[in-house]
Amino acid sequence: MNKLYTAFLDLVRRINDDALKVFDDALTYILRYLSIDGMDTPWLHDENDNQAFADFMVTYFSYQQEQVTTKFWYDAWGDIFMELSGKFKSFRGQFFTPAAVADLCAKMSVPQHQGDRPVINDCACGSARMLLAADQLAFEKGSAQPYLIGEDIDGMCCKMAAINMAVHGCLGEVVRHDSLRHPDELSYGYIINETLSAGLSFPSIRRSEDKSDFKKFQR
Repeated sequence: MNKLYTAFLDLVRRINDDALKVFDDALTYILRYLSIDGMDTPWLHDENDNQAFADFMVTYFSYQQEQVTTKFWYDAWGDIFMELSGKFKSFRGQFFTPAAVADLCAKMSVPQHQGDRPVINDCACGSARMLLAADQLAFEKGSAQPYLIGEDIDGMCCKMAAINMAVHGCLGEVVRHDSLRHPDELSYGYIINETLSAGLSFPSIRRSEDKSDFKKFQR
């Protein structure tokens, strides 16, 4: 049992609400923290709850940093979700790609040569594991950093993907829609790390409902 899992169970106890809702709210809290435009999302928690979410966020960033010093990329959200699936029925039904499989897929998709920035798309990205692996492999090869496009029908997965991509320094976007039945429609999405591409030193997420903001709809 890692310290992030323990911290989440403590968060559930402090918030005293359904564990899946607390998980989703924790994602929203961190999205708002990383937002560059005052993300307009409903937030109904009081000051005591806010302190609990803040404490959890500090633990998350600390644990994430510890993991990437040895694993280079690490999906904390997918791992904790899968651990929680064994404790709470509401977490069942999501199965995230094993890290070794994500790395293998990256080897098949990342260009082997220097050149223009490639675009790598995952049409059912979940928590963005395969995109994280692709970004890391490009770095290791000295290739141009790819522009990553993640798509998913599940809003919570989109939040996980957006945060994962932001804290790993990825450039790209996460699109919430049904990529199979309605690939040209947009519910909303997140633009990842515009700040880094502008030469600033901090990660960012911007929520948008404007299709013109997304490369997905411009190709």
